[in-house]
Amino acid sequence: MRLRLIRGVLCFCALLFVLGLSVFDVQAAKAPRVALVIGNSNYQFAPLANPVNDAKLISKTLRGLGFEVLDHYDINQKSMKRAILNFGDRLEELGKDTVGLFYYAGHGVQVRGNNYLIPIDAEIDRERDVDIEALSAQSVLGTMAYAENRLNFIIMDACRNNPFKRSFRSASRGL
Repeated sequence: MRLRLIRGVLCFCALLFVLGLSVFDVQAAKAPRVALVIGNSNYQFAPLANPVNDAKLISKTLRGLGFEVLDHYDINQKSMKRAILNFGDRLEELGKDTVGLFYYAGHGVQVRGNNYLIPIDAEIDRERDVDIEALSAQSVLGTMAYAENRLNFIIMDACRNNPFKRSFRSASRGL
């Protein structure tokens, strides 16, 4: 698992490098870069071993690539929402040439075709609880789009095994 993550990070870094050389002019290569990194492991219902460690590795790598990194580990729903809003504000502050990156590691679930990120304090007993307890991945996309910056990346390293699957009618692996 760790080797696969490191390989993925290196591939991502290579992609950023190639994009920086081939798509953008010199000025764009110097554009501000900001990332929101969230890693959730310490769930009350189904703890995960690696997300916080993976998120810390991603944060370190992104800082090495010149990103300003807003990182959060093992956070509840309110903190996740606030982090996403603050990230959107920062994207706007830095201007339209800013490169934005969102990375999430933790539990995720797909319900009725929508992907959700699960905070550590989520209390989900049935499918209908997801709208109240989880955060829609679409809300992250919307926050980034609202900033109207030039380029955004979203990486979701979500656990694909739905811990709630037995009580869900339309549950799928998603993400």
